[in-house]
Amino acid sequence: MIKIRLREMLWEHNISSIQLHKATGISQSKISEIIRGKRTNITLDTVERICLFLDCKIDELIEISK
Repeated sequence: MIKIRLREMLWEHNISSIQLHKATGISQSKISEIIRGKRTNITLDTVERICLFLDCKIDELIEISK
């Protein structure tokens, strides 16, 4: 199972979803869906923008469990 740890990453960096939206251009609705676990099929472009903004590695954002 793939889990996108966006909620946790935002908490760790003390950043709101609005700040993420404004800095990356990712839509509010897409960010909200990722945070709530309703969207798991995000593009590599979205992953790249999030990781660059949060200064994190992909494996910190995306978790794979069996």
